[in-house]
Amino acid sequence: MFIPIALLLIASFLFASCEGGLEPPIEEPNPTGVITGSITYSGEWPTEDSLVDLRFVPLKSPPQTAQDIFSDIENLVFSEPLDFFVEKDTFIVNEVPNGFYVYNTVAQQFGNNIFGDWKPVGLYDQNDGIIIVKGDTTTISIHVDFENLPPFPPE
Repeated sequence: MFIPIALLLIASFLFASCEGGLEPPIEEPNPTGVITGSITYSGEWPTEDSLVDLRFVPLKSPPQTAQDIFSDIENLVFSEPLDFFVEKDTFIVNEVPNGFYVYNTVAQQFGNNIFGDWKPVGLYDQNDGIIIVKGDTTTISIHVDFENLPPFPPE
């Protein structure tokens, strides 16, 4: 009598802890993805003293000021520094939160104010400029023409 009751109790605990019965657990999609790409450059590069930093930055909304880039600083992602005075370069941005990125730019820091001295020098324009990250790797290409910079703020 004791053994059947013990088995019944053990079975009850086992089945109670299985939320979906014997179904496999639902896997959550990867909450981040990767954006990788290539950049080509044309035109005359800015002077060396105005090239403080150069990075690829994906943004969820178009910035109206350089400070807008940092408005969601907890979710801000960007590439490592890009090379100066080259014809081509590549980048990778790891752990990009899933979502829609509508303003994807190569940004130049031209002065010492890390929160204010930035401007776009090239924009991703394929797919209407939109990058969708869904836990996967997205590969893009951007052209930077230093003699034909994108308007800022965006029109």
